[in-house]
Amino acid sequence: MKLEVRKSGPIRVAEVDCHDCPNPRSLNSPSCRRCVFEGLASEGEVERVVLKHSYRRVYLSPDLSRLARALAVLGANVRDRTFYAPSEERDKCKKCVDKRMRKLEALWPKIMENPHDLSPLDKLASEAAKREDECAKCTSRGFMRLLKGIKKTLESIPSYKLLASGDYDKVFRATVVPFFVEGAWIAPRRRVELIDSYQLPGSRGEVRIYRQHGRPVKFYYLDLPEFKLPAEHVKLLYEAFRMELKGAPPHARFAYPSRMLGFAEEWYETLLYLARERFGVRASSEELRKLAKLIANWLTYRVLEPLSHDEYITDIYIDAPPELQPIRVIHEKWGECETGIYWTSPSLLGLGEILASRLGRAFDEPHPQLDVEIPELGLRLFVSRYPAIWDRDSISMAIRKRRSKPWTQPLFLDRGSLTPLASSVVSNLIRRGASAFCIGDIGTAKTSYLETQIPEIGPHQRIICYQDTEELHIEDFVKHGYDVENVRVADPEHLQKQIDAFLRGGAAYWLITEVRSMEAVKSALGAAARRGSQPVLSTFHVRTKRQMYDLVCNIMGLHEAAYKYVDLIISTAKFDTPHGTIRRVVEISEVLKEWSGNPEYVELFTDDRRRDILMSNKIFTGDRRLVSRLNSRDLSKIDPVKASKKIDFLSPSRGGSNFIPDMCRRLAIDERELIVEILTEARIKSDLLNLSRNTGDQSYLELPFVSEAYNFYFAAIEQNAPDYKQVLKEWQNWLEERS
Repeated sequence: MKLEVRKSGPIRVAEVDCHDCPNPRSLNSPSCRRCVFEGLASEGEVERVVLKHSYRRVYLSPDLSRLARALAVLGANVRDRTFYAPSEERDKCKKCVDKRMRKLEALWPKIMENPHDLSPLDKLASEAAKREDECAKCTSRGFMRLLKGIKKTLESIPSYKLLASGDYDKVFRATVVPFFVEGAWIAPRRRVELIDSYQLPGSRGEVRIYRQHGRPVKFYYLDLPEFKLPAEHVKLLYEAFRMELKGAPPHARFAYPSRMLGFAEEWYETLLYLARERFGVRASSEELRKLAKLIANWLTYRVLEPLSHDEYITDIYIDAPPELQPIRVIHEKWGECETGIYWTSPSLLGLGEILASRLGRAFDEPHPQLDVEIPELGLRLFVSRYPAIWDRDSISMAIRKRRSKPWTQPLFLDRGSLTPLASSVVSNLIRRGASAFCIGDIGTAKTSYLETQIPEIGPHQRIICYQDTEELHIEDFVKHGYDVENVRVADPEHLQKQIDAFLRGGAAYWLITEVRSMEAVKSALGAAARRGSQPVLSTFHVRTKRQMYDLVCNIMGLHEAAYKYVDLIISTAKFDTPHGTIRRVVEISEVLKEWSGNPEYVELFTDDRRRDILMSNKIFTGDRRLVSRLNSRDLSKIDPVKASKKIDFLSPSRGGSNFIPDMCRRLAIDERELIVEILTEARIKSDLLNLSRNTGDQSYLELPFVSEAYNFYFAAIEQNAPDYKQVLKEWQNWLEERS
């Protein structure tokens, strides 16, 4: 046995290398118990003990170290003659002391193997108690006191009485994971109730969400396939991992940070083939490829790789010290959850240094913070060394995770965040040049909503996205035919030159998202306002319209004319319910233009929280029952042409929109025709939603299909408008053929 004590953040960890040991490598084995107790005897107290082999068995209770230290002290007492008889009787009782000492020393290895079973000591005490001669007094004051002291010392350890079951792994809170999985993975300790479960994409594992009795935070449990690998496959991986080669493969020179994962896969696949032949393990070539990919992902990305597959996770938080605080995730449906995964500071520091090397940057004491992306996982990380003054060896990490696929408005409809009518109204206004701000608190899906506007604007328009975080799925949109340019915002001065270039480059929609530099936002918004016809869509972390005004005019220092340049403000919010967290568009307001100092608005749509739906407010007038039905998510019974004849836009004089009639006059659009177009688009979005729900196929709401559906719809309008009855007929025929 090789035992080494390492510092991991604020705790000490004893690592026991069990590679050459034939025993079961578990404290439930008597021989392993003795081995570990003897190894820990000369060490100070440690908080965690790890038995290392093809599986890592991590013991999380510090009572294990306390027990080992107690046994070490008691073992020294057993070998100390002064504990067997009073000092004045020691020379006279030498023969008796030698005999008792030999007996107790012979028994001590059994005590080391089974410290929970003290019956051998009881037997010795029983034999000694039978002495009624001159040795009785000496026995009571020496040997019996020694035996009682051993029992009392062991029983003083908090977990000792629980060892009567013989299940040391349970008492000392053992967790078992394959050797390449870092940290400790702990199941819920309290009474729990399963409230949700789902499979991760690509058979990457299963997520189970539990409600914890007496604790308000949910428990996020990640059940991974690597925890269920056949033992021989884990052994094969272990032998490949430990394999020593005399030379590196010829292509090792390509192992640069940017190609680290691909190289690791190739390297371990080669090693696995060698290990399979050397150790005679049965595994197919396909199984070896899967195993190589598995270990390469873990060694490259650690626990971030499996977490990145969960589309419901929006944020991951690793607080310092990670040994004492579990990883927390923000779940789209269930809010904040604790995971029971305890990472290690050395591993986190190592990951930070690897990621810094990708950028050619330092991550050390003079440069303790790192802002970096892992685009292949869709993660943005902010890493900080020494975040806690009391612990200079620790690290914390905050991670923003984006969805692997682009967001679309039909996906928002499916989640109840929006209605077809509200979606259609806003999209029609934006396509005709309206600018919009999306506001809300952190985690209310503002950026996701802004991304949904790219398909709504369409592939025939030029779109320029300003962002300092890779939040938008630019490559996906370009792949599907959208004219999108990605402007990474770093230096506001350099950004101003980019803005000037884009202004000279012709008309375009500007999307400003995840831009944290106030000067950068100010530059883009000010330039768009000066242009006068540059539609701008942007997100802001503010809760109310008043805060939005203060941010633009009082904090950024822009003139209120820049605020009036905005036409729509879309407010978002999130609500905690017994069924999870929901995110909603709660208000769509039009910014009026004839005011000074105190902004005025028209609330086109407002939230009905009791019914959990976005209701049209000051936009339509006419048949009240029809207007109410139009707020539904299911418009399959609505005939857009007939319905358009029963409603009108609410006039500005009655508190309705000013932008819509002005826009119609400016673009020579008939208001009635605009109504029927809005209702037709709302109907097709409702039809997409119904198709997905009726078939159980979510792909009808994802970008590739939504893009095709929108393109056919726009083409049908171009060919048939103002005959929207024919437009809807052709589109529905296309939808039936495609489904």
